[in-house]
Amino acid sequence: MAALSTSQVVKLWQDGLAATTVLYALRSVDAGDTIDLSADFYAIKRATMLGETIAGVAEAAVSAGTIITMPAGMNDDAAWLLAYGAHR
Repeated sequence: MAALSTSQVVKLWQDGLAATTVLYALRSVDAGDTIDLSADFYAIKRATMLGETIAGVAEAAVSAGTIITMPAGMNDDAAWLLAYGAHR
């Protein structure tokens, strides 16, 4: 479990017409790793993961408003993270 570095989290797409929706590409993530998305969000309402070793789509836990915790089952995964919430 560790905080992911900027080289592991790449912002690929963002839309902010109503609220903010951002798609991130993640590299080498494990269950329990965290990402602080406070640079993009004031508060995250939902975060959804699609990874290599997790089965299907999984919800990621959100704490402190902008901290995302990777779900169980991830092991040195590449993944997509789609986050939605109040924009910064």
